[in-house]
Parts: sequence; structure tokens; C-alpha cells
Amino acid sequence: MDHLKAINQEARRYLEEFLVLTACLLPGACAGGDADGRAASTDGAAFTIEDSAGIAIVDVWEAIAPGGDAWRLAPEPSVAIGLGTEEPEYLFTWIVGALRLAPDTIAILAGASSELRFFDGRGNHLVTTGGRGEGPGEVEFADELSRFAGGVQIGGSEKRVRFSSSGELISDERFDWALPYGSGCDVTFNGDDVFLCKSVGETGLPPPGVVRTRDYRMLRTRWRQAHLDTIGLFAVAGDGYHRGSDGLYNHVFDPFERDDRVAVGGSPTVVAALRHDRYELTFMTTAGDTLRVVRRHDGAVAPGAEVLAAFYQRMSDMLLNVSPAVVEEYFPAPDSIPRGRSLQIDRSGNTWVGMWQLGEAETGHDTYEVFLADGRLLGEVTVPAGSELMDIGEDYVLLARTDEMDVPFVELYGLLKG
Repeated sequence: MDHLKAINQEARRYLEEFLVLTACLLPGACAGGDADGRAASTDGAAFTIEDSAGIAIVDVWEAIAPGGDAWRLAPEPSVAIGLGTEEPEYLFTWIVGALRLAPDTIAILAGASSELRFFDGRGNHLVTTGGRGEGPGEVEFADELSRFAGGVQIGGSEKRVRFSSSGELISDERFDWALPYGSGCDVTFNGDDVFLCKSVGETGLPPPGVVRTRDYRMLRTRWRQAHLDTIGLFAVAGDGYHRGSDGLYNHVFDPFERDDRVAVGGSPTVVAALRHDRYELTFMTTAGDTLRVVRRHDGAVAPGAEVLAAFYQRMSDMLLNVSPAVVEEYFPAPDSIPRGRSLQIDRSGNTWVGMWQLGEAETGHDTYEVFLADGRLLGEVTVPAGSELMDIGEDYVLLARTDEMDVPFVELYGLLKG
């Protein structure tokens, strides 16, 4: 939610400090247990929680509410927007974001037009505002939709535009200082907080045949303040360039997407990071102070030959003139793959980790493991295959999907608990 690499000496120092803080805060936090340094399960416990200098270390082996006791979506959506109609207000090329602002209001940000469209609780179009351009309320390239205390805001093109929950323009403001953009994460707004990234390490293209690895710092500032606080240092998946038989160079990306995933959300706001090399979550304040480390045991899978072949083919299909064999040459198969693939924090502070589908059979759904705010694993929640979670409330899930013609639409499902 963009792949970088190659850690210089300064980056290594920051990385070591970050790992020591989050994984081995005190000697006892990493002592004993499995060969990888993590605590071993005893007496079949679902989880254990230790306090390490005020930081909770949560070791998780299994869910506390498996099967029918876990959360689940209602069997059918209560609202669908963008299906079965040719009216322009309901048609999308791609969807940047969608939020349920109230039981009777849903806002959807259309990527191609930068329009913010409002719909009622039944999915009927109410009003369209915003749009692509430089005028009041317009954004040339909208890439962020989020809430603030008075309504909803759009970010993009170095500006922030705010609307009321009924679509009335409140403010149109530009950054008055240069943003230190860098690959790895998008600029994210949370109220008046702004989260952004700065690359660390080498710039430019890697030499042919070399896999580049690079990190980025996640930073936080307040709107209209040039002071930047560092949240942490995070890794980005490797990439490289391959020279084909035609003499042209083609980009090659890691098919296993081995980068750290970072999310911002909850109330109070927290920052969560999912490690790329193991199933481990670190929760921090918006100032970068570590609150909790959750270590999910048995969270890695040794992929079979068919699964690996599917990874390489999938990446080859996304690239230009790069065969699966070339992708495999650059990125040999790992011994195991951490099952966590994506990360999102809902409005109540629960964390949703999207799972890689590593089986060889299509299930027709995607799976998320949901962790409660204290770090315990609640259980699994399944959603329709190919869904992108847009907004998760106390009793609903708003998601974006595509139909058989790859046309996006939005659905609202009730979230049933227990």
C-alpha cells in the first residue's frame, strides 16, 4: 500500500537500533525458546503476554475465537455501488478509496477523474465534487482519501482538500514546504497528521543482473509544520534490471513481495508494521515509541513446486518481456514464506492481516487474520476473492472488487461478531 533497497552504513545503524528496540528490548525478551530466538509454546497456550519495560511482548500460537465464534461477513452485501448500470456516476476506472461516513452516506474517490462521489445508504448517487485540475476542490492526481473531525479529505499533487460529509468544500490547501518523497509508502493523512517516506541508500538504477535492496524512513509531521519525526526504518522488496535478447533492459520485481507493510489507524491512532521476513507485528505511537510486539508462531509456510511456479508466472505476467525463469534467476525460492501479505487497522484498533493464498486450489475467498487491540489473535475472517478492504467499522466492512470485465465496484457487508 514501490520496491527499494541497498542499505548504506547509516541505514544499517538505524535498522539495528530499530530491530533491537522492537525484537529484543531486554535480554529476557529474546532468551530461550525456539532456535529462531522466539519463545516456545507451553501447555498448548493460545498466547502469552510479557511486559518488557512497559512494552507488551505477545507470543501467539492460535486463535482465541476459532470457527463459528470468530467474526464473519453477512452472507450478502447490503449495498452495491457500480454494478448493473451504465450511468456515469456509478462507473469507475479504478477506486482510490471508499469510506462510510454515516449509516446513510458513503464517499468514493474515483482515481481516473479525481472525483469524490457521495451515495446514500442504499447506494443511490447524491452529489459529485472534486475533480481533476488545479481549481478549488480539484486535485490533479488524487491518491489518498481519509477522515478528519469535520468530514473527509483528499490528498494528492502536494495539496489537501477537505469536504463536509455532505460534499461541501471546506478548504483547499497546498503544502508550503518540500515533501521528502521516496518509494516505499504513499503519503498518508490521519486528521492533521501527515505520514510520508524518505528513501535511504543508493539512488538510480541498479546494475544489470544485480538485485538491489533498499530501505526507507517513515516520517510524521503535522500539517503546516516542517518538523519531521522519524517513526522507524523499514525494508522494501528487492528489484533488478535484466537485459533481454533484444538488448533492452526490463525491470524485475520480487514475486514474493518481501517488504515491510506499514499501516496507520485506530483510536487513539497507532502505527503498525508487519515484518517482511517473519510474521511479526510491531505497534508504535505516532511519535515512534514502541507499544507492543506480536510474534505469530507457525506463521510461515514452505511452498511447494506448483505454488512457486504460480508466483513466478504471476510476476512474469505483470512484467514486460521477462520470463518466469528470469524472475526465478533473480529471486530464488525461499525456504518459507511468512503468510502475512497486507495490513490494515480498523477504526476500533483491531489489526487485519491479509494472508497469501499458498494452497494449490482456488478457494473463492481471501482470508484475513484479525488481531485484537491487545495483540491476541481473534481468528480468521473471509471476504470475497480479489477484494480490497476500504473501510472497516464496528459492524460493517466496505470493500472494492472488480466484475468479470475488470470494472471496479463497491460493496458494503455487515460485520457479524460472535
